[in-house]
Amino acid sequence: MKSLFAKIWGITISVFNFYLPILKEIASSSVAALLPIALEIVQSLAETKKTGSEKRETAVKKLTSEAKKLGLVASESLIRFTIESAVQRSKIEAQ
Repeated sequence: MKSLFAKIWGITISVFNFYLPILKEIASSSVAALLPIALEIVQSLAETKKTGSEKRETAVKKLTSEAKKLGLVASESLIRFTIESAVQRSKIEAQ
């Protein structure tokens, strides 16, 4: 039983090690393509009277729509990460 588990675990690790660099490349290229758009969205929402959570949800919807228009496949977590990155960058630029 222990040897079967070790074989399965070894296969799983090998598959993970194979796909990890590919997934990193896909994620980084998507963020690179979406970040300028996210910055525009964040800046356009900055002066609105919406709450922070309302701004965030609006930004998620807008960026998801833009990603689809560009033909990018981006998970919601990647969209949210990109928006949060844009928010932090906007705060740094405002200083």
